[in-house]
Amino acid sequence: MPPRASTTHDQLQVIVEGFASPAERVDAVLLCRNLEPRMPARWQDYAMENPKEALREKLQSLRPHSSAGLTEQLRKLVEKLSPAIIASYQPMAAEPDTSEFNAWAEGRFQLVYPRVIGETLEFAPGPLSPGRFGISEPMGKRVDQIDLVLVPALAIDRKGNRLGKGKGFYDRFLPGFDGIAYAVVFDEEVLETIPVEEHDQTVAGVITPNRTIVFD
Repeated sequence: MPPRASTTHDQLQVIVEGFASPAERVDAVLLCRNLEPRMPARWQDYAMENPKEALREKLQSLRPHSSAGLTEQLRKLVEKLSPAIIASYQPMAAEPDTSEFNAWAEGRFQLVYPRVIGETLEFAPGPLSPGRFGISEPMGKRVDQIDLVLVPALAIDRKGNRLGKGKGFYDRFLPGFDGIAYAVVFDEEVLETIPVEEHDQTVAGVITPNRTIVFD
């Protein structure tokens, strides 16, 4: 049993050394980092009490992974679905890189991007300018009819449950959306299960750099 220790940085080494295996030590570091002072005495307690937040911390610490092959997977998807209007996203540094796909799609489809209005999400065409949370947002007129939405995520499970960054924007948008939504993650982020809450929304499929999975 790992020792009980305070959550200060001075005692982080004590916490880590209390775990037997290297994997447990890595998990301890990932969960301790940036969580003090709200982290309980043992990191397992925090993970059990806040499973989604603990998983977010771990997944974000492991990013980025390779996006090689993602453009090809996205192109195959849109060629199969033939959407007229696609909602993509402008990737942040550690996210799956959709920039090459966006450049390819611009001249072939109507491409729109997300922007935050209060606590809601809407979509519009470019040009893009700096917006909230350090994300580039479109300056065009809002578009309501969208055929395909590419949803950024930190992880997806085999039932189509998506783990986002915790702001809830896509979870509020998707219930009123009547098109098709696919999550975009790295291959390493397709998990067997993820923690789910009542408000979480599922997606129709997931795209990674090496595969496309459609959920039942």
